[in-house]
Amino acid sequence: MVLTYTLLALAVLALWFGGDERAPALRRMAWLVLLVAAVGAGLVHGIVQPVGLAGILGFAAVVRWFSRTGGRPRSWAAAGSLVLAGSVGLALHLVPGFANVRVVDAVRLGADAVPYTLYLNFDKTLIGLFILGWCHQRIARGREWRVMLAATAPRAAGVIALLLLLSLAAGYVRFEPKFPAVTWLWLGVNLLFTCCAEETLFRGFIQAELQRRLGNLRPGRWLALGVAAVLFGLAHFQ
Repeated sequence: MVLTYTLLALAVLALWFGGDERAPALRRMAWLVLLVAAVGAGLVHGIVQPVGLAGILGFAAVVRWFSRTGGRPRSWAAAGSLVLAGSVGLALHLVPGFANVRVVDAVRLGADAVPYTLYLNFDKTLIGLFILGWCHQRIARGREWRVMLAATAPRAAGVIALLLLLSLAAGYVRFEPKFPAVTWLWLGVNLLFTCCAEETLFRGFIQAELQRRLGNLRPGRWLALGVAAVLFGLAHFQ
């Protein structure tokens, strides 16, 4: 189990290791090599089953098709619909052939907290890997990181502060600082598996593609942002 998810985590990290399009081919495709190794280890340990392998290959094929449409409207719409359908299937664990490992089982992290369960979702992580790997150029240089952080950090801090204050005022959360034993595991799993998949799908795919299509309209960027945000909220409403 450890080998399978270690390779999967390394595949996610390798997306940025090979983000520069001018890098050698082996470096650019390191994420795919590591993913193939993770799938092989998953097959050995029963985390990925043969029918799951078919699902992986099918999703990879439609993402690759989408990346090669060149923006042609009919091909873009057809391939994009399949990518979206496949992503939803993987995110909701509707694609058979995956035995995701449960690492936290109904643990209460506070006196009045709801039970918390955490899975290592191999299937869901595939969304981020294939879409980022084949459909997006990643940040690759220190200067690009500095520009991105300078543009986003102040806004992100403001939004986070506002949401925290509204949540506290509404009684949705309360101040109860703690550092549970599962904190480091939770951080790693959410950053490399959960966030990679969800941010790629809702921001990197839905929002970005709508922005490209609606860019000529005055409210196009805001409309794309609104659609992605509403869909993201609905996905987490429960």
